[in-house]
Amino acid sequence: MNQKKYLLGEILISLSVLTEDQLNVALKEQELIDSQGKEHKPVGQILLEHGFITPNDLIEAIKIQTKQREPI
Repeated sequence: MNQKKYLLGEILISLSVLTEDQLNVALKEQELIDSQGKEHKPVGQILLEHGFITPNDLIEAIKIQTKQREPI
């Protein structure tokens, strides 16, 4: 049985530490960086740089994403 892999942004929104608008800002920035041929930057890094999430928020979301912790 194949389980759906949740995207980091979806998890952060479900944890109520990120808004959809903030995620969209980060995704647009990521797309712009990629389109300019610059080195790919993970969305989590962009969210941290903007101060949208804390390092602990990112750690918790990654734990959930990698099934080390169940979503609340």
